[in-house]
Amino acid sequence: ATNWGKKMPFGAIMCEFSNGRGGWVHDVKFSPSGSKVAWVGHDSSMSVVQGGENAEVGTCPLGNLPFMTCVWLSEGTIVAGGHDFIPMVFTHDNNNKVTFIAKLDQPAKKNDEEETMSAMQRFRSLDKRATTGSKDSKSLTTHSNAIKQFSVYAETGGNATKVASGGLDGKIVIWDIKSLEKSISELKIL
Repeated sequence: ATNWGKKMPFGAIMCEFSNGRGGWVHDVKFSPSGSKVAWVGHDSSMSVVQGGENAEVGTCPLGNLPFMTCVWLSEGTIVAGGHDFIPMVFTHDNNNKVTFIAKLDQPAKKNDEEETMSAMQRFRSLDKRATTGSKDSKSLTTHSNAIKQFSVYAETGGNATKVASGGLDGKIVIWDIKSLEKSISELKIL
């Protein structure tokens, strides 16, 4: 028997879940209604469970670097980010399926000229500027280091319209979900 809906004594375990993959948990967030819990872990997966009897974990494993944070955009949509520097959007449906939908940021393309720098040019650049030899050390993504935290910045009707991400690069970025929704045709649930 589960204890859903009953008052628990302080410090008692209500439930315990595992996504079956291992790895430690970096962040846990409740959905706007409080009926779902999402978490991201060091195993590069997004997991969600809906409260109630016989609650089962839905997991979307990815081959990317680990996530460090997540936030709910709506009752069925979550954004996560971490060591890949790119916010990624997931959905959770009534069949307990967690699905990767889209990236909110796309890496910029490198200039072919930069990639064909000769070994001598790299050495000279390294010697002159004490750098790695790259002409432009800027990141190809908006964040240039891991995304450490997401927060809802603005919402309408319980759905996030803007989220803020904070990274280890010292940047705080405001992502306009509504404007990004137009460029991501699959993201129709907001």
